[in-house]
Amino acid sequence: MLHLLLFLFATSLAALVKPTLPSQDAFYTAPGNLSSYENGQIITWRLAPGNVRPSFLPMNIKNAWQFQVRSENSLGEPNIVVTTVLEPHNADPKKLLSYQAAQDSASNDCSPSYSMLYGASPDTIMLQAEMVFMQTALAKGWYLVVPDYEGTQGAFTAGIQSGQATLNSLRAVLGSKEITGISSDAKTALWGYSGGTIASGWAASLQPKYAPELKNNLVGCALGGWATNITSTAEAADGTAFAGLIPNALSGLISEYPSLSGLVEQEIREDKQGEFVKIKKNCVKPSIKQFKMVRFFSKKTNPWAVFEDPNPWAKNGWGFFDNPEFKKVLIENTAALKPDGPIPEIPMFVYHGKVDEVVPFVSAQRAYDNYCKWGIKSFEFAVSKNSGHMLEAVQGSGAALVWLDKVLNGEKPVDGCQRTERTTNLLYPGADAQFNQIVSTLVSSVFGGKLGVATKNADTSTLLSRFLQKVFGFLFTFVGPIAYKRDGNEVPDVPGLNDVIRLWEEHGIHAVPREVVVN
Repeated sequence: MLHLLLFLFATSLAALVKPTLPSQDAFYTAPGNLSSYENGQIITWRLAPGNVRPSFLPMNIKNAWQFQVRSENSLGEPNIVVTTVLEPHNADPKKLLSYQAAQDSASNDCSPSYSMLYGASPDTIMLQAEMVFMQTALAKGWYLVVPDYEGTQGAFTAGIQSGQATLNSLRAVLGSKEITGISSDAKTALWGYSGGTIASGWAASLQPKYAPELKNNLVGCALGGWATNITSTAEAADGTAFAGLIPNALSGLISEYPSLSGLVEQEIREDKQGEFVKIKKNCVKPSIKQFKMVRFFSKKTNPWAVFEDPNPWAKNGWGFFDNPEFKKVLIENTAALKPDGPIPEIPMFVYHGKVDEVVPFVSAQRAYDNYCKWGIKSFEFAVSKNSGHMLEAVQGSGAALVWLDKVLNGEKPVDGCQRTERTTNLLYPGADAQFNQIVSTLVSSVFGGKLGVATKNADTSTLLSRFLQKVFGFLFTFVGPIAYKRDGNEVPDVPGLNDVIRLWEEHGIHAVPREVVVN
């Protein structure tokens, strides 16, 4: 009890100190002699300027550092990335996980290195939620590195920039033994969900040519809700609850590519240009709230939506994507597009929901098919029939941890390509044990438990965990496809219900009386 009281007292004092925004922190400024450093070289470092936390309470870890690392942008110009290294108690210096969080914003004030600090802006709460998965990795005794892969310019959706930054972060961390204790030959894995798959996936594909010396370290890459194609995500998000992702993504590409500097003036309606430019400062949470249901490219389809702008923000609607310079950038940032493009040589694991309403499943399937056709050595594709984007982040996390646990412990992944469909990835073999550890770690962390000690051995299958796995698996089979769906115009009091109903009815299931549906 005394330990808990002291922990809560220290927490309350820490809450009085707010971390400095990156835009106001000199640590995020590149030195004048940046070009004299090599890619992956640590320019400077410091202890993290505050406690790291998953939500409202700080995590009990042994150490946290921030490195300023030399990297380069998509055009090969030198820049810096800040990367955060976390050491749990009783850490294994031979195991390292690089977690690429979904920043989903073109603002450096939403970067992971800031967002994970206790007292950071509530606007970063969506990234903070991913700390639940990160702290489970720490509970296993793995070192964790979390790079600001977008760079200080906030290059959201710029695949080359993000992949190179992730690899240069790893170069720095694997050379930091005197600071962190991490072994230079540590087995290293990549993990990311949604926006974090852009950095993770591109890092895996760029590694053979960009960072060949990491071949002996990297043992695999796990991706969930794999974003391979910006265009398909824009098509899925336009006019929906997730429409705010669109301006954030466009702002990120404009920040990265000088050739797009005139894109807003050329393609966005004049009365919307001022508002669009301000988006650069938004984290993903305010963008999602501000632009919910906004149609950037498509015209209004519901005549009863009298307060909805009848015209899209883009002057030419979907013709926006025909802009020559923009099309060139899109092609450059689409994964698995050409057989002579970058292809991963390390084992890959992807978990994705077939009814994903944000990152369309078809794009992940295309990339899987192409990589397999082009001869990738190991690719396991875990398909969930019944989960949308938000649910799969949770449901698939147990499967990802099973796979990461195996490759970091030297177990051999699948040979060639293996695609398996399940009702839900909750039923992935061994996932129940990982959820046991996720929940145990979450509870332990709330009460100040030491990550790396308190729940290190909680990743074991129990009668209860296997029972719950079967129960929830059955429930998802019974309930049918679940996704956080669409526009909600048809049934205002239950957003997206009609979309789910139609999906069920395609399979001959009549879930509710027809009079419930408003056409």
